[in-house]
Amino acid sequence: MMAGKFVVSLALLLGLGSGLAFADSNNDAAAVPVAALAAPNLFAKPLTLRGTLGDAKIEMHLQLKPDPTEGIQGSYVIAGQTAKILLAGESENTDVIMEESVNGKDVSGEWAGTLVGGIFTGTWSTTDDAVTKPFVLTVQGPAQSARPVK
Repeated sequence: MMAGKFVVSLALLLGLGSGLAFADSNNDAAAVPVAALAAPNLFAKPLTLRGTLGDAKIEMHLQLKPDPTEGIQGSYVIAGQTAKILLAGESENTDVIMEESVNGKDVSGEWAGTLVGGIFTGTWSTTDDAVTKPFVLTVQGPAQSARPVK
């Protein structure tokens, strides 16, 4: 099912993108907003995000899995620590759901949020929902992604 949505999203993205290339350059109200183009294919390129998970500063990296129909994967690091926490999940429209693993085998937490306008917000929770934390992460541009998390 995700494969079909991915193909349709890609076709829509390419169709809308080519339509913009031929659009009037007078910036009239009929132009398609950039956010409308980004939503169907959030992970077309790998993303680096920075922000907070509760009170901790983190840096997260997300990308499509080698077979894009299988969803997304990535990792994050908490500022001041070296251990990468692995992530795997899926996205539909702007909704993103992921599980994390500290040891690479067992699920240690869950992420549920939305990625809109370059901001990924939502709630992280332990697998039993005993602990929850809000998160707010901002997509970094190419020039910013080389800086370490402080």
